Amino acid sequence: MKAHIYCWVFLIACSTLLPAQKDSAKQSDIDPLALKVLKTVTDPIEHAKAYSFRAIVSRETLGSNGQIITLFHVTEATVAKPDKLRLNILGVGKEVQLFYNAGHATLFTPETKFFTTISSPTTLDATLDSLEKKNIFIPIRNFLSSNPYKSLSDSLRSAYVVGRVQLADQEVHQLAFTEPDAEWQIWVIGGDKPQIVRLEVVDKSKPYNPRTIVQFLDWNLSPQINSSTFTFNKPADAKYIELMTATEK
Repeated sequence: MKAHIYCWVFLIACSTLLPAQKDSAKQSDIDPLALKVLKTVTDPIEHAKAYSFRAIVSRETLGSNGQIITLFHVTEATVAKPDKLRLNILGVGKEVQLFYNAGHATLFTPETKFFTTISSPTTLDATLDSLEKKNIFIPIRNFLSSNPYKSLSDSLRSAYVVGRVQLADQEVHQLAFTEPDAEWQIWVIGGDKPQIVRLEVVDKSKPYNPRTIVQFLDWNLSPQINSSTFTFNKPADAKYIELMTATEK
């Protein structure tokens, strides 16, 4: 009997985050200043040839008794455009690594040395879409795409600036947005080096409206990356196992 990967989907499929929708926004509910600020903080990501960051993610889900349970994981992300991605994900005591290199995607758990390969397109954007179709959702996917601003703003119904607020020891700008199936807020730093600090999403497509919170750390828009970062070097004792998504029986 072949083993199947459930834990990887559990760790990586934390949220659809901001699902793409085709509904047109009501322009009267869109504050141009909110869009300007959002574009200002996402443009450096779009224009970077490579970048890295860490994300502390918390996500609400339902326990077996119907109680809302909060799960946490930490993701280290490294991107080299247009076709390379490395994610190191630590959650529930297990580490999962995702390697994507120009059409080749591999999931690997270092502790158990299980791996699986995923048929992937030759660009990162198309691969992120492909993973979503396999029910592998990555909460930070909007910030891995080639155009984060477009991925965040395409389906907005409302957007406004809350204002300057204090977040821990930082003064940040708080923005609020709505979509057909989500409400979300983002906290950003302005100035010469604009950065995204925090994201909070409420999934309105589920009856219990689960919340996902992402704290962004250690942004680096010109990292020194080893050429082997995006390539899976299979250990001699690694075992291939089949990927089974949550919808499979």
